[in-house]
Amino acid sequence: MAVPMNPAVWQIQSSIHNLEAARKHINGFSRPQGFNNHAWSTTKRLALLVWRCHFEGRAFHRTLNYMHPSFYDMLKTPEGHSIIHESAVRRLRA
Repeated sequence: MAVPMNPAVWQIQSSIHNLEAARKHINGFSRPQGFNNHAWSTTKRLALLVWRCHFEGRAFHRTLNYMHPSFYDMLKTPEGHSIIHESAVRRLRA
């Protein structure tokens, strides 16, 4: 199942304009307690792949269900706008 991108984000001014800025944004998140280095690296790599799809204007063709809450925060601009349609994923609720 493909996860559609949120086209409304293109209409909103964002401080993230390219993949390098997205990488810096993602790397700004601290590894959650209980995550080993490999799991955290994989999570950040997946978030960067989603950002790449956003910049290329295409859907993400993997599941994004039940990830750590900070993962979904990585998929938001610093201004708080999600780059994916959040209704297309199932999330763990804290």
